[in-house]
Amino acid sequence: MSESQPPLPRAWRDYAIGNFISQLGSCMQSTALAWLVLDETRSSSMLGLLIAIQFLPSILLAVPAGKAADRWGRRNLLLGAQAATAVLVGALAASIALKATSYAVLAGFALLLGIGNGLSQATRLSLAASLAGSQGRARAAGLATLSFNLARILGPALAGFAIALWGPAVAIAANAASFLPLIVFLGSLSSEDAPSRPRSHSTSAALLFLWRNVSTRAPLLTVAAAGTFAVNMQTLVPAYARFGLGLDAGGFGLLMSAVGAGACVGGLLQWRRPAASIWRPLAATAGLGLCLVMLSAVRQFAPAALLLAAFGVCSATVFSSASAAVQSLVPDPMRNAATSLQVTIVQGTNPIGSALAGSAMDLLGATGGIGALGVTTLAAAISLAFAHRGERSRTQVVPESPPPVGARCGTRA
Repeated sequence: MSESQPPLPRAWRDYAIGNFISQLGSCMQSTALAWLVLDETRSSSMLGLLIAIQFLPSILLAVPAGKAADRWGRRNLLLGAQAATAVLVGALAASIALKATSYAVLAGFALLLGIGNGLSQATRLSLAASLAGSQGRARAAGLATLSFNLARILGPALAGFAIALWGPAVAIAANAASFLPLIVFLGSLSSEDAPSRPRSHSTSAALLFLWRNVSTRAPLLTVAAAGTFAVNMQTLVPAYARFGLGLDAGGFGLLMSAVGAGACVGGLLQWRRPAASIWRPLAATAGLGLCLVMLSAVRQFAPAALLLAAFGVCSATVFSSASAAVQSLVPDPMRNAATSLQVTIVQGTNPIGSALAGSAMDLLGATGGIGALGVTTLAAAISLAFAHRGERSRTQVVPESPPPVGARCGTRA
C-alpha cells in the first residue's frame, strides 16, 4: 500500500471487525446446514434447492432494500434486519437441538433467513463504502473480500469440528451469537457517521450508468456467468466431499477452508492492486472453469484441496473486482440504487446456480457434474472475452455527479 494513501477511518475499521465476526458465524452455519441436509436426504438436488430458496429473496428484495435505506437510513434498516435474523438463527439452532426439524422446516427457516439477508446485503455494502470515504473505497472492497474469505477459512473448519463433537446445532448457535458485535456497533453509530442522503437518481438511471460504463458492465456480466455456472460452493463442495471423496464432516470443513484460504489470497491481491479491470475477472472466470474440470478427475484429498484453493483465488478475484469497480466508479447520489443492482446480480445467480449444480451432480454424479459445470464456465468466459474484445478499462474514479444523459462511460481502444 502506498504511503500517500491515508488509513481507513476508525468507523469503517470498527464496522469491519463486527462484520467479520458475523461472517465467521455465517460460514459455520452454512457448513452445518449443508452437511445436515445431505445427511438427511443424500441428495445434491435437495441441497441445491434449499440454497436456492435461501437466496431467492436476495433477487426480489435488493432493489426495494435500497429504497428502504434511502427512506429510513442504512443504519436503522441494517440494525433491524440483523437483530431479527439473530433471533431466527437462535430458533433454528434450538429446533435442531430438539430434533424438531424436517426438510420442510429447514426450507422455511432458509426462506426467512434469506429475507433478512436480502434486506441487509446491499445496505452492508453501501454503508461500508460510505464509512470508507471516497478515497478508500477500492481498498476497503479488497479488505472486505480478504476479511470475508478469512472467515471462509476459519468458519468451515470450526463448524466441521463442532459437528463431529457436538452436532450441527452448536455450529448454528455460534452464528446466532456472532451477530452481537455488529448489532452493538450499529447501535452506537450516529446518523452523522452513516449518512444516507435522499437518492436523486432512480434505479433505472443507476442501471443505465452501470451498463454504459464498460468498467462496471463487463465485471458484472462476468460475475453473473461465474455465479451461475461455477461459484456454487455451498452445493458443490459438500456433495463432492461426501459422494466424490467419501469424507466425513471434518474433511468437508477442511475442503471448504481450502476454498477460503485461496479466496483470502485473491482478496489480498485485489487489495494490493485495486484498480478496475475488465480482463482480470474474465481471466479469473476461465481459471474457475479449468479448476472444476481438473477437480472432476481427482479422487484424493490433497490434490482436491489444492485445486479448491486455486478455485478460491479465482473466485475472490471475480467478485472483488466487480465490487471495487461499482463502489469506486458510482457517484454517491446513486450509490444505494447501484449497490442494490449489484447485489441483485451477484446474489440473484445463486438460486439458479445452486439448483443447476445440484441437478447436474445428481444426474451425472458428483465428479461428472463438476466437470460439466467447468466446461460450461470456460465457454462462458470465452464468449464474454470475445464480446468485449477491443475494450479497455476506465480506471479513474468518475466525478461525484453522474454523466449527462447520452455521455459514453465506456471506451474503446
